[in-house]
Amino acid sequence: MTTFRNRIAMAALALAWLAPAGAIILTGPAQAQVSSLFYKEVEKDGRVYVFNTAGRFKSWQASGDIGTAVTMIGQGPAGETVVAENETAMDLYNFKHDRPAYERPAPKPAAAPAAPATLRIGDSGELKFGLLLQGWYVTDSSPAATGTSWLGNTTGYNTFRLRRAEIKLNGKITPDWGFEVMFDPAKSQNVTGSADTDSKILQDLAVTYLGLKGHEFSLGQKKIALTEEGVRSSSELDFAERAQVTRTFSDRRETGFFYKGEYGDMVGAMVSITNGTVANSNSNTNDNVFGAARVDVKPIQGLLVGGSGGTGPVSGGLNHLARNRWGLHVKYDGNDDLPIGFRAEYMSATDEQLGKADLKRDGFYVTALYTAAKQFQFGVRYDELNNNKDVDGNKTKMFTAGFHYLIKGKNINLKLDYFNIKQEGRVINGVLDEKYQQFVLAAQVAF
Repeated sequence: MTTFRNRIAMAALALAWLAPAGAIILTGPAQAQVSSLFYKEVEKDGRVYVFNTAGRFKSWQASGDIGTAVTMIGQGPAGETVVAENETAMDLYNFKHDRPAYERPAPKPAAAPAAPATLRIGDSGELKFGLLLQGWYVTDSSPAATGTSWLGNTTGYNTFRLRRAEIKLNGKITPDWGFEVMFDPAKSQNVTGSADTDSKILQDLAVTYLGLKGHEFSLGQKKIALTEEGVRSSSELDFAERAQVTRTFSDRRETGFFYKGEYGDMVGAMVSITNGTVANSNSNTNDNVFGAARVDVKPIQGLLVGGSGGTGPVSGGLNHLARNRWGLHVKYDGNDDLPIGFRAEYMSATDEQLGKADLKRDGFYVTALYTAAKQFQFGVRYDELNNNKDVDGNKTKMFTAGFHYLIKGKNINLKLDYFNIKQEGRVINGVLDEKYQQFVLAAQVAF
């Protein structure tokens, strides 16, 4: 009906324009509309050019280029091609020459969203499959020596490395009960728990209750609720590797109880109550636990501010030495009109030591990002870690600069990162060697 009314109005305007002077009398808005109507038809080089705006006609006269146009082949009086500046001009041409109305092409249907990698389980369950693969090439300016450097390669050697091969299965058995398991074959086979590291093949394992909308309650092994970057998925890191402070204090999996919830659109919370020991190992101090919590506030779109902390007498075996953490974080991601990102975090740590004064440490990082054309990202980061605040000469300072080719966001990308590192007191081959540089080329595929 709307199209029919539009064509009637167009016909009335065209009739008013084509009719002899005095044949049709219009008043009011109709008269003003007709008096401003422009139409020009020019035959040139075997084509008929049609215009309904004076400005476009003058531009064509000057340059010979009509620009974007509507074309009908073989529809002129002598079989010429008709080129109209727009659909309205073509409508006027057809009306003047008593031709059938111009048929607008039907709009293309919107592309259907890609279906997730999901399988059905039973009557109401589902299984999802996820993957993160990262291959690295690392260079190191240090002299060849025993030991490892910041990026984990043997000191002074340039080498290839399989950094991550995370395979994740998660889903629901019923609408109220879910699960997740994630393992990484690129990790070393270490099941003793003798080292305070997270280098185990089994990464995450949890059974989760989802029956309360917006809240998740899990029992199993996951990352503890400390810092923003430490909890973030490895596929969403800004650089090839996390900052020192998050790697040292929070990028850590433990076994226990985990909670995650949303309180409206502006507030989120995480809680973990764990055994306080390295992943994949039982605790001989399970009568005490390490409790951690994180709160995030989202005051405006793209901005997240929050804090996290944790405490518990869990280290030192049966001595139950306390471990205390607290920190603050801010994260901002702009939109397409302002494609910048900003992150900053600070964390302080105090650890009791048997027969010695408490070990006090802290660290921070600041990151700035700029993304051009949604594909080319430039980033810089400064981070600092003080491994003993009571003794001078225990800081590691690092400047990172990166160029990232986001072929398809976090799903497919290449990262080229430069690390300029000063580690106070670092000795290589018996010689003080505090400063060194590293490059890493990282290729990532994730879904």
